[in-house]
Amino acid sequence: MTARPRVAFVGGVRKVEREIIAFGEEMGVNVEVHDGHTQGQGISRLAALVHRTDLVVIVTGTNSHNAVLVAKREASKAGTRVLILKACGVATARTVLSRSVT
Repeated sequence: MTARPRVAFVGGVRKVEREIIAFGEEMGVNVEVHDGHTQGQGISRLAALVHRTDLVVIVTGTNSHNAVLVAKREASKAGTRVLILKACGVATARTVLSRSVT
């Protein structure tokens, strides 16, 4: 049995988070979402998230510069694939998740 793919969305998906997670469950993909806030424990939570995923989707249109930089840097360290999008709604997230299964 192969492990379920793990996909993280960083920033820009707060309004559609439930739908994305539910669709991931239907597709057999573990989905986690980080709001992109880097205050307090935000950076360490973001770094840990990136290190435990197979694909990090970074949404730049509604994300802090710092979160984008941290996510990219940590993905490089962990060898995690990165997909950078300007915006991400439900349809785009579904497409990304569908492709992550194949």
